[in-house]
Amino acid sequence: MNDITYRRFEVPNGPTEDLRGWFDAAGIGFLQDQASDESLTRWRDEVSRDGWLLAGAYAPASEFSLGAHTPVGTFATTTQTINTGGGRLTPACFITDVTVRPTHRRRGILTAMMSTALERAKADGIALAALTVSEGGIYGRFGFGVATSYTKAELDSGPRFALTRPVTGRVELIAPETSVAVRRQVFDAFHATHRGSHQRLAFYDAYLSGRWDYDKGGPDKGMRAAVHLDAAGAPDGVVAYSVDGENGVVRVRDLLALTGAAELGLWRFLASIDLTEKVEIRRLAPDSALPWALPNPRLLKITGAGDFTWLRVLDVAAALAARGFDADGDAAFSVDDRLGHAAGSYAVHVRDGVAEVTPSAAHPTIELDVRALASLYFGLVDARTLRAAGQINGPKDAVAALGHLFRTDAPAHNTAGF
Repeated sequence: MNDITYRRFEVPNGPTEDLRGWFDAAGIGFLQDQASDESLTRWRDEVSRDGWLLAGAYAPASEFSLGAHTPVGTFATTTQTINTGGGRLTPACFITDVTVRPTHRRRGILTAMMSTALERAKADGIALAALTVSEGGIYGRFGFGVATSYTKAELDSGPRFALTRPVTGRVELIAPETSVAVRRQVFDAFHATHRGSHQRLAFYDAYLSGRWDYDKGGPDKGMRAAVHLDAAGAPDGVVAYSVDGENGVVRVRDLLALTGAAELGLWRFLASIDLTEKVEIRRLAPDSALPWALPNPRLLKITGAGDFTWLRVLDVAAALAARGFDADGDAAFSVDDRLGHAAGSYAVHVRDGVAEVTPSAAHPTIELDVRALASLYFGLVDARTLRAAGQINGPKDAVAALGHLFRTDAPAHNTAGF
């Protein structure tokens, strides 16, 4: 018998038993230590700024439970923007803090919370939903497909490091608090110009300035920041990093650059830090100039790669109308979506980067799984690759034409997780 009840609530003005219970439940799901009251207060302020809506699945309280205020499942949503190409910032439903307690698995809790969130987003006129995931095998069944990826790398910054081109501008160290405003300025410009960029949530301010680290339960005193200034003295790049002096390693937490010169200027600075011989970065830009600016490209090693953000198309016509296309053309395809949100047949006519989408009366020769449409959306993968993977069915020539339509002049670049 399923005795689970579901509740949704907005973030209250102050700490409440429900808020504390929800926060603790999310911490359990992500294997975190018990949080302090200060962590709760800071988190409440941040999620309030983001306008989160919290949802919880609640089991009856008993002598041996965590109490009536602590849910067995958590789920949070907020509406933020994604750069969908051509400088367009499109509202999307961001989904985060999805947990189900191990004691209450396989009761349909995640399905119930996800279904409600997606239905509500579509009813509100939101065409896209997005999330980052801790486990890669869960969200495909809800129609999400990998839309952006990440690349981890390490640079040998020892005596052999050099760049093949002179670097313009200058780099200055800045105080952690000063870095907040500078990073916002640079990110806003980055977000407006990079397809696939997701709006950063409020926690980034404290996290990247070292003001507060939830894993540490307090400030991160090792966080440093530097800004790159262009020839006119305006910020066009910023980096947050820490130094492991014992092992001679610089660890980059975040690097934003609006130009190749700014990126290389920040790399030269990082490689010049005394008593270090290695720089590690968790998210190397997909179009980074660094590998091509090293006389010895083997100084840069790729140490990891994987999926970053996942996308879910809720309204095909609205999502494609919001997308900036880098190629003109025509296509017709049907979308298979077992949840029904994106199911149907569509004719797409793109001219001057703008798509006109209409229902298709005839059954098209191309059939897409809804996950494939998500992976095509930012240009992460070619349609022919998805055909080989079984996510697209159709004649080879027609699928190649579809791939041409969705190609992008620059790779999707996202720097925000949530």
